Amino acid sequence: MEQHNKSQDQNGEKLKEIPKWTRKYAQNRTLTIIVLMAMIMLFSMFVAGLVGFPLGLITAGFRKGNMILGCVGIAVLVAALASISIFLIIIISKFGGKNRGLIDQLIDQRIYGKEGSATVPVPKSSKKKICLEILSGVIFFICFFGSWHLAMEGFIAYKYLQPVSALYIVPYVVCGLYFWQSPRMGPIYLLHPILYAIHAILIVAGVPLFFTGNWCILSIILPFIGYSFFAYVIAHVYSRYALKKLKGLTHLEGDTANGD
Repeated sequence: MEQHNKSQDQNGEKLKEIPKWTRKYAQNRTLTIIVLMAMIMLFSMFVAGLVGFPLGLITAGFRKGNMILGCVGIAVLVAALASISIFLIIIISKFGGKNRGLIDQLIDQRIYGKEGSATVPVPKSSKKKICLEILSGVIFFICFFGSWHLAMEGFIAYKYLQPVSALYIVPYVVCGLYFWQSPRMGPIYLLHPILYAIHAILIVAGVPLFFTGNWCILSIILPFIGYSFFAYVIAHVYSRYALKKLKGLTHLEGDTANGD
């Protein structure tokens, strides 16, 4: 009888742990975001090459006085921009508006379909919150392009461009991409702003982790994307651990772990 009661107590403790690990698992299913980031980066590189090649032809043509080469470059550039525009229109019409988020769902289903569904409450939305998000986004891009312009004009030293950007990027990521999305996102995402801030501190301390000249914008872009990607990868690894814990708690070794 005593052993039976002890077994019941252990089962009760396990049941209490299930909601906690279900939440942790749901918050850190980030492989969908990683795939989307990779897709965006590949598309950006493709667009850069598609636009950069004709721009090179135009520059070379007019510098050498070769009008034919310059005109060919212009024609290729127009065709490239038209193709990109048509592609974006198709994508937006298919995955925008009422279908917004559909591509995320398709990728999520493809990746996590065998594991079942796992969701966390969606943050409540309001007109005030939407206005704050739009305002913070506008301020972010003004600061981003403003600091880049000031660096190009010589008002901000190239080495301090990333530390200056940390003054607005770190608060924006912490508030806009974490607290406003809570409880949808877990604390692991805070690795992104923490590492970005450490990067800035190292530059101020004298470590040459920056670009100069026309490439100075990469001093912001590469750490921002890199640390974000790193945080998502760590979250994904943690989600695997949380899933393993869930399977152990629910005696579902080899089966599906669902949590709604």
